[in-house]
Amino acid sequence: MDSDDAIGFIREREERIGGKILYRTYCTWYGRVGMEKREYGVFLYSDGKTVIYEDFDRAPQILGIPIKTRKKEKYEKLEVSFPVSAIKSIRRVTKRSAQLSVMNARDMSRSANTLDRILRTLVTKVELDDGTVLFFEMIDHKEFVDRIRKFREEP
Repeated sequence: MDSDDAIGFIREREERIGGKILYRTYCTWYGRVGMEKREYGVFLYSDGKTVIYEDFDRAPQILGIPIKTRKKEKYEKLEVSFPVSAIKSIRRVTKRSAQLSVMNARDMSRSANTLDRILRTLVTKVELDDGTVLFFEMIDHKEFVDRIRKFREEP
């Protein structure tokens, strides 16, 4: 069940995008080749036409307990969107290959094989028509793929 704060947050986002949020998930890790990464995750949502993801300013934590750091890095809000129709492909890749891709500013990801699916952490790779490559460690990869497929089939 959603808390009052979460319901208010969702309503605010729906007002901003001018439509109902039809899909939402939390991603525990995110990276974009040649750009930024987020170790603590992003909120990803869609109205069926556009996929939007954003992060939030958050203090470093270990097991949910805030830790003090010597140097506070300046936080820059991340909020990115792209049309569902711009998605060229979606596939599972190893998290390590995704991390290398983000770090080296070129796509070095490799599709997950059977052994990887058993032994390694996997992330969802989303490639856009313009060549942008995004990685999301999401709660349910299959649900994301199914929703995107459904959104693309709708007129």
